[in-house]
Amino acid sequence: MLWLFSGTSDGNKIAQDLISQKCHLKVFVATQYGKKVAAETLPRQVIETGRMNESEIFQRAELEAPEKVIDATHPFALEISRNLMEFCQARQIPYIRYERPEEPMAGENIHIVNDIEQASEKAKIMGKHILLTVGSKNIEPFLGENFQGRIYIRMLPDPQLIQHLLSKGVPPDRIIAIQGPFSISMNRAMMVDFSIDCLVTKSSGKEGGVPQKIAAAKELGIFVIVIKRPEIKYPLLFSDRDEVVKHINNS
Repeated sequence: MLWLFSGTSDGNKIAQDLISQKCHLKVFVATQYGKKVAAETLPRQVIETGRMNESEIFQRAELEAPEKVIDATHPFALEISRNLMEFCQARQIPYIRYERPEEPMAGENIHIVNDIEQASEKAKIMGKHILLTVGSKNIEPFLGENFQGRIYIRMLPDPQLIQHLLSKGVPPDRIIAIQGPFSISMNRAMMVDFSIDCLVTKSSGKEGGVPQKIAAAKELGIFVIVIKRPEIKYPLLFSDRDEVVKHINNS
Protein backbone atom coordinates (compact mmCIF):
# COMPACT_ATOMS: atom_id res chain seq x y z
CA MET A 1 0.00 0.00 0.00
CA LEU A 2 1.35 3.38 -1.10
CA TRP A 3 -0.03 6.72 0.00
CA LEU A 4 0.32 9.56 -2.48
CA PHE A 5 -0.57 13.08 -1.42
CA SER A 6 -1.42 15.04 -4.54
CA GLY A 7 -3.47 18.08 -5.47
CA THR A 8 -1.23 19.02 -8.39
CA SER A 9 -1.01 17.84 -12.00
CA ASP A 10 2.38 16.32 -11.15
CA GLY A 11 0.95 14.19 -8.36
CA ASN A 12 -1.88 12.93 -10.54
CA LYS A 13 0.55 11.94 -13.30
CA ILE A 14 2.74 10.03 -10.83
CA ALA A 15 -0.40 8.27 -9.56
CA GLN A 16 -1.35 7.30 -13.14
CA ASP A 17 2.09 5.77 -13.71
CA LEU A 18 2.00 3.81 -10.47
CA ILE A 19 -1.53 2.50 -11.07
CA SER A 20 -0.56 1.42 -14.59
CA GLN A 21 2.15 -0.69 -12.97
CA LYS A 22 -0.40 -2.36 -10.70
CA CYS A 23 0.70 -0.57 -7.52
CA HIS A 24 -1.81 -0.58 -4.66
CA LEU A 25 -2.39 3.12 -4.13
CA LYS A 26 -4.41 5.67 -2.19
CA VAL A 27 -4.39 9.23 -3.51
CA PHE A 28 -5.17 11.99 -1.01
CA VAL A 29 -6.37 15.42 -2.17
CA ALA A 30 -7.38 18.33 0.02
CA THR A 31 -10.56 19.61 -1.64
CA GLN A 32 -13.59 18.50 -3.63
CA TYR A 33 -12.23 20.47 -6.57
CA GLY A 34 -8.95 18.56 -6.29
CA LYS A 35 -10.98 15.34 -6.30
CA LYS A 36 -12.84 16.42 -9.44
CA VAL A 37 -9.57 17.11 -11.26
CA ALA A 38 -7.94 13.88 -10.05
CA ALA A 39 -10.99 11.83 -11.06
CA GLU A 40 -10.54 12.94 -14.68
CA THR A 41 -7.50 10.64 -14.95
CA LEU A 42 -7.63 8.36 -11.90
CA PRO A 43 -10.12 5.72 -10.67
CA ARG A 44 -12.47 7.35 -8.18
CA GLN A 45 -12.10 4.49 -5.70
CA VAL A 46 -8.43 5.34 -5.06
CA ILE A 47 -9.11 9.01 -4.25
CA GLU A 48 -9.73 10.29 -0.72
CA THR A 49 -10.69 13.88 -0.04
CA GLY A 50 -10.16 16.21 2.89
CA ARG A 51 -7.36 18.02 4.68
CA MET A 52 -5.71 16.05 7.48
CA ASN A 53 -3.68 17.41 10.35
CA GLU A 54 -0.88 15.38 11.93
CA SER A 55 -3.08 13.46 14.37
CA GLU A 56 -5.61 12.67 11.62
CA ILE A 57 -2.83 11.22 9.47
CA PHE A 58 -1.92 8.85 12.32
CA GLN A 59 -5.60 7.93 12.79
CA ARG A 60 -5.98 7.18 9.07
CA ALA A 61 -2.97 4.87 9.25
CA GLU A 62 -4.76 2.79 11.89
CA LEU A 63 -7.28 1.80 9.22
CA GLU A 64 -4.76 1.00 6.50
CA ALA A 65 -1.07 1.62 7.10
CA PRO A 66 1.10 2.58 4.13
CA GLU A 67 4.43 1.00 3.30
CA LYS A 68 5.65 4.23 1.69
CA VAL A 69 4.42 7.83 1.51
CA ILE A 70 4.84 9.95 -1.61
CA ASP A 71 4.47 13.68 -1.04
CA ALA A 72 3.68 15.36 -4.37
CA THR A 73 1.86 18.34 -2.92
CA HIS A 74 2.42 21.93 -4.02
CA PRO A 75 5.89 23.42 -3.35
CA PHE A 76 4.28 25.90 -0.94
CA ALA A 77 2.13 23.37 0.97
CA LEU A 78 4.47 23.42 3.97
CA GLU A 79 2.15 22.17 6.67
CA ILE A 80 1.16 18.88 5.03
CA SER A 81 4.76 18.15 4.00
CA ARG A 82 6.00 18.66 7.56
CA ASN A 83 3.18 16.54 8.97
CA LEU A 84 3.94 13.71 6.54
CA MET A 85 7.63 13.77 7.40
CA GLU A 86 6.80 13.61 11.12
CA PHE A 87 4.44 10.70 10.51
CA CYS A 88 6.98 8.77 8.41
CA GLN A 89 9.75 9.33 10.92
CA ALA A 90 7.57 8.16 13.82
CA ARG A 91 6.40 5.07 11.94
CA GLN A 92 9.78 4.44 10.26
CA ILE A 93 8.14 4.52 6.83
CA PRO A 94 10.01 5.79 3.74
CA TYR A 95 9.06 9.36 2.82
CA ILE A 96 9.51 10.29 -0.85
CA ARG A 97 9.19 13.90 -1.89
CA TYR A 98 8.50 14.98 -5.46
CA GLU A 99 8.85 18.71 -6.07
CA ARG A 100 8.56 20.22 -9.53
CA PRO A 101 11.72 22.00 -10.72
CA GLU A 102 12.05 25.74 -10.31
CA GLU A 103 12.24 27.99 -13.34
CA PRO A 104 15.16 30.43 -13.71
CA MET A 105 13.95 34.00 -13.26
CA ALA A 106 15.92 37.15 -13.91
CA GLY A 107 15.26 40.57 -15.34
CA GLU A 108 15.16 44.25 -14.62
CA ASN A 109 11.54 44.25 -13.42
CA ILE A 110 11.68 40.98 -11.46
CA HIS A 111 11.90 41.21 -7.68
CA ILE A 112 12.39 38.11 -5.50
CA VAL A 113 10.95 38.16 -1.97
CA ASN A 114 10.82 35.66 0.90
CA ASP A 115 7.12 35.59 1.74
CA ILE A 116 3.67 37.07 1.21
CA GLU A 117 4.33 39.87 3.72
CA GLN A 118 7.39 41.08 1.83
CA ALA A 119 5.43 40.76 -1.43
CA SER A 120 2.67 43.01 -0.09
CA GLU A 121 5.14 45.65 1.11
CA LYS A 122 6.76 45.81 -2.34
CA ALA A 123 3.45 45.74 -4.21
CA LYS A 124 2.12 48.56 -2.03
CA ILE A 125 4.78 50.84 -3.52
CA MET A 126 5.08 49.42 -7.04
CA GLY A 127 1.55 48.71 -8.19
CA LYS A 128 -1.68 50.60 -8.73
CA HIS A 129 -3.44 47.60 -10.27
CA ILE A 130 -2.07 44.33 -8.91
CA LEU A 131 -2.70 40.81 -10.18
CA LEU A 132 -2.28 38.17 -7.47
CA THR A 133 -1.57 34.68 -8.80
CA VAL A 134 -0.56 33.10 -5.50
CA GLY A 135 -3.70 31.13 -4.70
CA SER A 136 -6.38 32.21 -2.27
CA LYS A 137 -4.92 31.17 1.08
CA ASN A 138 -2.71 33.23 3.38
CA ILE A 139 -3.17 36.42 1.39
CA GLU A 140 -4.37 38.53 4.32
CA PRO A 141 -1.57 41.12 3.83
CA PHE A 142 -3.27 42.03 0.54
CA LEU A 143 -6.75 42.33 2.04
CA GLY A 144 -6.21 45.48 4.09
CA GLU A 145 -7.32 49.04 3.34
CA ASN A 146 -4.09 49.84 1.48
CA PHE A 147 -5.09 47.43 -1.29
CA GLN A 148 -8.81 48.12 -1.61
CA GLY A 149 -9.65 48.66 -5.27
CA ARG A 150 -6.10 47.72 -6.30
CA ILE A 151 -5.99 43.90 -6.42
CA TYR A 152 -7.38 41.19 -8.66
CA ILE A 153 -7.06 37.62 -7.39
CA ARG A 154 -6.68 34.88 -9.99
CA MET A 155 -7.40 31.49 -8.49
CA LEU A 156 -8.83 28.03 -9.06
CA PRO A 157 -12.62 27.90 -9.58
CA ASP A 158 -13.13 26.07 -6.30
CA PRO A 159 -16.46 27.10 -4.68
CA GLN A 160 -15.07 26.67 -1.14
CA LEU A 161 -12.09 28.90 -1.85
CA ILE A 162 -14.22 31.51 -3.59
CA GLN A 163 -16.61 31.59 -0.64
CA HIS A 164 -13.63 31.99 1.70
CA LEU A 165 -12.53 35.12 -0.16
CA LEU A 166 -16.05 36.53 -0.27
CA SER A 167 -16.30 36.03 3.50
CA LYS A 168 -13.11 38.09 3.85
CA GLY A 169 -14.80 40.99 2.06
CA VAL A 170 -13.23 40.56 -1.37
CA PRO A 171 -15.69 41.95 -3.97
CA PRO A 172 -16.81 39.35 -6.56
CA ASP A 173 -15.55 41.52 -9.45
CA ARG A 174 -12.04 41.24 -8.01
CA ILE A 175 -11.99 37.42 -8.19
CA ILE A 176 -10.88 35.77 -11.44
CA ALA A 177 -11.79 32.11 -10.84
CA ILE A 178 -10.38 30.09 -13.72
CA GLN A 179 -8.35 26.93 -14.23
CA GLY A 180 -4.80 27.40 -15.54
CA PRO A 181 -2.08 27.30 -16.56
CA PHE A 182 -2.42 29.90 -19.30
CA SER A 183 -0.60 30.80 -22.50
CA ILE A 184 1.46 33.97 -22.81
CA SER A 185 -1.28 35.55 -24.93
CA MET A 186 -3.98 34.68 -22.37
CA ASN A 187 -1.90 36.16 -19.53
CA ARG A 188 -1.19 39.26 -21.60
CA ALA A 189 -4.88 39.73 -22.44
CA MET A 190 -5.88 39.56 -18.77
CA MET A 191 -3.15 41.99 -17.76
CA VAL A 192 -4.18 44.46 -20.46
CA ASP A 193 -7.92 44.14 -19.74
CA PHE A 194 -7.43 44.84 -16.03
CA SER A 195 -4.73 47.53 -16.54
CA ILE A 196 -2.29 45.49 -14.46
CA ASP A 197 1.03 47.14 -13.65
CA CYS A 198 2.27 44.68 -11.00
CA LEU A 199 2.14 40.86 -10.98
CA VAL A 200 2.62 38.83 -7.80
CA THR A 201 3.36 35.14 -8.23
CA LYS A 202 5.06 32.23 -6.52
CA SER A 203 8.07 30.28 -7.74
CA SER A 204 5.82 27.32 -8.49
CA GLY A 205 7.56 26.05 -11.63
CA LYS A 206 6.61 25.40 -15.23
CA GLU A 207 3.52 23.39 -14.21
CA GLY A 208 2.30 26.46 -12.34
CA GLY A 209 2.50 28.52 -15.52
CA VAL A 210 5.28 30.78 -14.22
CA PRO A 211 7.24 31.16 -17.51
CA GLN A 212 4.13 32.29 -19.39
CA LYS A 213 3.15 34.79 -16.68
CA ILE A 214 6.61 36.33 -16.59
CA ALA A 215 6.92 36.43 -20.38
CA ALA A 216 3.61 38.30 -20.66
CA ALA A 217 4.61 40.72 -17.91
CA LYS A 218 7.97 41.40 -19.57
CA GLU A 219 6.27 42.15 -22.90
CA LEU A 220 4.08 44.73 -21.17
CA GLY A 221 6.80 46.20 -18.95
CA ILE A 222 4.97 45.11 -15.79
CA PHE A 223 6.73 44.75 -12.44
CA VAL A 224 6.90 41.13 -11.24
CA ILE A 225 7.19 40.11 -7.59
CA VAL A 226 8.13 36.45 -7.12
CA ILE A 227 7.78 34.72 -3.75
CA LYS A 228 10.59 32.20 -3.49
CA ARG A 229 10.02 28.68 -2.24
CA PRO A 230 10.34 28.03 1.48
CA GLU A 231 13.50 26.21 2.44
CA ILE A 232 12.79 22.81 3.89
CA LYS A 233 15.11 19.82 4.23
CA TYR A 234 13.56 16.68 2.79
CA PRO A 235 15.02 13.25 3.59
CA LEU A 236 14.59 12.20 -0.05
CA LEU A 237 13.79 14.58 -2.88
CA PHE A 238 13.14 14.09 -6.60
CA SER A 239 12.37 16.69 -9.27
CA ASP A 240 11.72 14.17 -12.06
CA ARG A 241 8.46 12.21 -12.04
CA ASP A 242 9.99 9.21 -13.80
CA GLU A 243 12.71 9.01 -11.15
CA VAL A 244 10.06 8.78 -8.42
CA VAL A 245 8.37 5.83 -10.12
CA LYS A 246 11.73 4.18 -10.82
CA HIS A 247 12.79 4.56 -7.18
CA ILE A 248 9.54 3.01 -5.93
CA ASN A 249 9.88 0.08 -8.32
CA ASN A 250 13.46 -0.57 -7.25
CA SER A 251 13.00 -0.22 -3.49
